[in-house]
Amino acid sequence: MRRTHASAELPVAQLDVAQVTGAAERFVAAIEARSIALMLRLDLSLPQLRALVIIHRWARANGRQLAASLRLTPGAIVGICDHLERRGYIRRIPDTADRRVTWFELTERGGAVFSRTPATTIAKMRMKTLLAGLSSAEREGFVKVANAFAEALESTLASHDAELGAAEPPAIA
Repeated sequence: MRRTHASAELPVAQLDVAQVTGAAERFVAAIEARSIALMLRLDLSLPQLRALVIIHRWARANGRQLAASLRLTPGAIVGICDHLERRGYIRRIPDTADRRVTWFELTERGGAVFSRTPATTIAKMRMKTLLAGLSSAEREGFVKVANAFAEALESTLASHDAELGAAEPPAIA
């Protein structure tokens, strides 16, 4: 199944800045909507959610890895992980070979955050169908653009997180 948007059929040289910007803004809005819904449901701040996602993706992470990945200070990571641990999403595991290292792993409750809902399953199936319809060169281009876009977003989020000081979310009355 091929793409149906007219702008998707234009050669790259014919795409104007407004089209590219519009597509990027739609992409970010979709990500933001999902992240905000998850943050509200879990009562987490964005830095806390990002740390949880990284621990989930890597199966476990230590403070230095989280600090580097989130581009935050080790002190900010301690606060983030303290909150995640109090909420029951992660646990601290001392490293058996190096007592200076503590690992963060998801608890059962933390893992349940990433359980697939029907909407998530449907979205993944649609994405796989879309990507399967792309040529090898188009998939390669997508990977380059998606990685560059993710890097830009992560850089922006890290700056924003640092400004917020990785603060706890406000209490919901």
